[in-house]
Amino acid sequence: MSIVICLPVAAAPFYSHAGSTVSSASLVRLASTLPATVVGTNVPIVGEASPDRQQVEPTIAIDPHNTNIIVAGAQDLRLVSVHEHRWLGYYRSTDGGTTWTNVLLPGFPGDTSPQGLVSPLRRFNATSDPVLAFDRQGNLYYAGLGVTATPNGILPTGLFVAKFTNDGAVYSNTTLISAGITPDKPWIAVDTTGNAFDGNVYLAYDANLTATSYFGTLFTRSTDGGRTWSTPFYAPADETGELPGVAIDASGNVYVSADAFDAVTEAFLGYIEVTKITNGGTTVAGTTRAVNPANIIPSPLPGGSFRTFTIPQMAADKNGVYLVWDSFPPPGCNLCPQLANVLFTRSTDGGATWTSPLMVNDATTGHHFFPTVVAAGGIISVAWYDSRFNSGSTLTALDVFYAQSLDGGVSFSSNVRVTPVSFNPELVERTDFGDTEIFMGDYIEIAATPAFAQVIWSDNRNACDTIDPIYGCVDQDAYTATIGLPDFAISASPSSQTILQGSSGNVKVSLTSVNGFQANVTVTASSSPPGLPVSPVSKTIQVSSGGIGSFNLTFSPNGATVPGLYTVNITGTSGPRSHFALTTIVVQTSSVGGGLVGVDRLRLLIELLKIWTLLAVAITVGTASFLVWLRRSRIESRSDDALMIESTASRYAS
Repeated sequence: MSIVICLPVAAAPFYSHAGSTVSSASLVRLASTLPATVVGTNVPIVGEASPDRQQVEPTIAIDPHNTNIIVAGAQDLRLVSVHEHRWLGYYRSTDGGTTWTNVLLPGFPGDTSPQGLVSPLRRFNATSDPVLAFDRQGNLYYAGLGVTATPNGILPTGLFVAKFTNDGAVYSNTTLISAGITPDKPWIAVDTTGNAFDGNVYLAYDANLTATSYFGTLFTRSTDGGRTWSTPFYAPADETGELPGVAIDASGNVYVSADAFDAVTEAFLGYIEVTKITNGGTTVAGTTRAVNPANIIPSPLPGGSFRTFTIPQMAADKNGVYLVWDSFPPPGCNLCPQLANVLFTRSTDGGATWTSPLMVNDATTGHHFFPTVVAAGGIISVAWYDSRFNSGSTLTALDVFYAQSLDGGVSFSSNVRVTPVSFNPELVERTDFGDTEIFMGDYIEIAATPAFAQVIWSDNRNACDTIDPIYGCVDQDAYTATIGLPDFAISASPSSQTILQGSSGNVKVSLTSVNGFQANVTVTASSSPPGLPVSPVSKTIQVSSGGIGSFNLTFSPNGATVPGLYTVNITGTSGPRSHFALTTIVVQTSSVGGGLVGVDRLRLLIELLKIWTLLAVAITVGTASFLVWLRRSRIESRSDDALMIESTASRYAS
């Protein structure tokens, strides 16, 4: 039995987890002081060209085949201006998110292109719920719903996945999936692990599998690039899941998150569950109550009028599986601050157990909701909507904030504001099908590489640039921003050198801050083959934000060091970041007169002996005669040695 303690408003809210009560104040301070994060310019993806209408529920993916290529999507309402309905937009950047092209997914009403004429989406008059993902070969998979509205209401929806090839540049085809009855809220992920199931495409969504089964989260997969899809099954098997998220760990295991609802009554059951699916998406290994109890956010949030859902989102890497969600004080806790917060939990044992919730937002004022999470390069990135700058009881100022973890989710950084200006989320109605509901969509998304994160969201800062005579302000833009992830670069100079046994040489190792990186970096050096003496073997250097730290590595080959070529790996490590530089050392030795003499010095000694021998001959036979003979030898042999001897002999003769 769980006990929830209510405190006065001035105190921090409490959350109950796994039968214990945890103060959010303690959760907030499980935070690390990390480098200042570099946030790029906010870019409106579609721009301000006519008809300049809404883009909501944005989704984004970075091409692992070429990380300069980013693809995004959204519900795009440009066709509403010509009395049609929302359709999925397809937006692509080839310069890291600076500039974008934008089109609609083929098959929209009035599409006479060859692709549109054969698209199975032509049977629908609207599409919705976009989400997309890349594979490692540069193929892009775009999932969504097909919707048909009639004067008598909306007909059952259809589930589809469209495919683009050539790094998302070329539309290939769209496949309708036999998905059950009235599919909703799809989420897609592709295996990019490089393991046995690399390239598998996984899709979770909500639907009734049959006319007699309950509405819940279903799971299907494709092993042939999206052409065909497996028979769907419930995940979890008890049909309680709704509003899914999907993640794939480094071993190729698939995780499906969901809010738990009673299959009959649709009442929230008070926990968030995660189902683990193994063997390439074929075997349900089990379902765990990852967050228990959980408190989902109300719709709308206090102070707002736009709808809100708790839709948990997931990410995974070699270090664990991660889950974020927005939480609210439990019902009946009237003295608790009625605010939404972003919480995080992680599993390091393949989803069997989960940590107590950690609050990601570091402000306890305002709402924090619609979180999205991604893991790349050992860094966990989280972004969300945030109203900490709102004043008054009405929700009129909203921003996007970001935080990161460098320690596998043990702690998170101070929060970083992504939006330079707040916007009013209460300005834009949905407008499609005559809907006058204020609408901000149901989610935002983030993608990342080891070098940067890319967040996308819907933004009303320019909402009233376009006025519809019926609905008012409708310029709701999909914005994106690049967030530079803190890192360091390592270099070694010179890249190669020759050192004699018994001597020493130095290499300067430099560590350069990238994107505000500031931390200690531990540098180690090792040679291949082993046996080259190096000092220090390990050294820790403090790198300041925007600065450079350096030191000298000294190599001191001795009599026991085998002459030859050594490759030295100089590796710097700081938290999840690790980079290396290489330098080569040639160790030389030669024994002359009982001493160790380098090859270059030995050659010089031999040449000097040649010169003195020839000079002795010149003195004996006459200098003039000798020089004549030497010039003739030079012309015939063009020898460098002859040139050097001639020069020396001429100087001697003079």
